[in-house]
Amino acid sequence: MAADTVRKWRRRFIADRLDGLADKPLSPQPAAMDAEGAGAALTTASAGSSDFSDLKKARRRIARLQAELAIHKRVAQLLGDAALSQERTTSSGC
Repeated sequence: MAADTVRKWRRRFIADRLDGLADKPLSPQPAAMDAEGAGAALTTASAGSSDFSDLKKARRRIARLQAELAIHKRVAQLLGDAALSQERTTSSGC
């Protein structure tokens, strides 16, 4: 996980607690491919072009992003647990 990402989450957590760790809205998804475009993509891929290597690269990238997402979720959970523990300690300590 990149140190900049952790710093960004830490700043957001300090500023807004757990609400600061909520996912930000994503940009809208591109329009779905129509049947003609899908057929053309399959034809190109089956023609032995480099699209298969691009597909392998994309799958590896997705796997890395999924692993990174799991780490991000775990960090958010740990930060949330730490915040709750700190709040309990603070409120019971008077």
